[in-house]
Amino acid sequence: MTIKHSLSALVFTVFAGSASGVTLEELAARLNKLESKVSAYEKKYGPLEKATPAPRSNASNAIAMPQPASQPKTTGFATADDIDAGFLNESLAGGAGGWWERTSLGGYGELHLNTGDRRQVDFHRWVLFLNHRFNDKVKLFSELELEHSVAGEKQNGEIELEQAYIEFDLENGYSARVGQFLVPVGILNEVHEPETFFGVERNNIEADIIPSTWWEAGVGGTKNFDNGLGVDVAIHSGLQVDPANGDIRSGRQKVAQFDDPDVAVTARVRYAGINGLQLSGFAQYQNDISAGLGGDDSAILVGATAIYQNGGFGLRALAARWDISGDAFRANNTDEQYGYFVEPSYTWSLGGDQKVGIFGRYSSSQFGEGGILKEVDEFSAGVNYWPTSNVVLKADFNVEDEKGKEKVETFNFGMGYSF
Repeated sequence: MTIKHSLSALVFTVFAGSASGVTLEELAARLNKLESKVSAYEKKYGPLEKATPAPRSNASNAIAMPQPASQPKTTGFATADDIDAGFLNESLAGGAGGWWERTSLGGYGELHLNTGDRRQVDFHRWVLFLNHRFNDKVKLFSELELEHSVAGEKQNGEIELEQAYIEFDLENGYSARVGQFLVPVGILNEVHEPETFFGVERNNIEADIIPSTWWEAGVGGTKNFDNGLGVDVAIHSGLQVDPANGDIRSGRQKVAQFDDPDVAVTARVRYAGINGLQLSGFAQYQNDISAGLGGDDSAILVGATAIYQNGGFGLRALAARWDISGDAFRANNTDEQYGYFVEPSYTWSLGGDQKVGIFGRYSSSQFGEGGILKEVDEFSAGVNYWPTSNVVLKADFNVEDEKGKEKVETFNFGMGYSF
C-alpha cells in the first residue's frame, strides 16, 4: 500500500470521524502526527517514490496454525489510530499491519446420510476456527461448532464452544496452554476434520470409551524432543458419570456443567522418530468420576494408539480401558469398560490433488449404557474420494452386532471439507 492510499484512507476517516463525534481538532492532531512520521521517514530513507521499503518481518509466519484459504476481510478505516498503527507501518516499514493480519479463519463441516436399518440425513457438524497471534510466543486458538443444523428449544442441535485457549511458546521445545482445550487422548479427539479419517461416522471406540469430541478447561504443558519423542500433561475439569447409568459419554459436562472440586489429570507420551510411524500411550486419573453422584468412585483410563503409513498402505489401531472403583459401578458391571479397533487401508493417487482410498475396520467394545454393560462388535468397509485437498466424499457399509440383539446394517454416505 502506498502513502497516497494511506492519506486517502485518512480523508475517509475524517468524514467517518466527523459523523461519529470526533472533533476537527482531534483529526487535525492525528493528521499532524501522520505527517511528522512521513517526514521522519523521508529524512532517513529519501523520498517515498524512490524509497525501498524495509524488509518485511517474517514474524507473522512464525505461528503454527491452520492457514485459511482467505483472510477475514476488513476495510481498515475504523479509526485514525488504525491508519497510524496499521497502514503507515505497512506502507513505510513493510511490517505487520493491523490485528487482522495476525488473525486467521478456518473451519470444517460434514453431511451424513444413513440408509438401511437406520435412516436419517444430518448436517452433523459446522465448525468455525478463529485464531489470533498476539506476538511470536502468545497465540489464541478457538473453535465454535453448530451440531445438527438447528439449535434452540425443542431442537436437536447444539451450539458449542469446543476450544478457547491461550498457548505460550516457551524455550527448548516447551509450550503451555490455559483455557478450554481438547483432551490429549486417542487418535480422533484432537484431529477429526472429516477428510483426515476413513468412514462416514467416527469409530465407536472413540465415541463410547473415549467420548470424542471431549474437551475440558484447565492448564496443560507440552515438551517436544529432537528425537521424535513428545510429552503432554494437563490438569483439567473432569467427567460426571452417573453410577446407575454407567455411560462414559453422557458424563461429559462440556465445562458448562462442571461444579465439582475434584479435577482430572491426563498425560500422554508420543513417539514419531521412525518415518511413517506414530505411537502414543496415554492415561488419565480422576479422583471421583461420579462427581458426588456416588461414593468413592475413582477412575483410571489407559490406552495406546498406532498409526503407520508406507506409500499407499495405512494402518490405524487403538485400544483403551476404564477401571472404575465403587460399589454402584460394580453392581451393574460397568466398573470395567474397554474397546479396541484395527483399521487397514490403501490409497491411490489419481493425479494432481485427487485421491481414492479403501478401508476396512473391525472393533470390539464393552461399555455402560442405561445401567447395563453392552457388548458390541462392529465391522465397516468403504471408500473415500478426495476430488481435491481438504474435500472428501465417503461411502461405507457398517454392521453392528450387539450381544443379545439382532444385527444392525447400514449404508452410509457423507461429504466433508475443511479449510
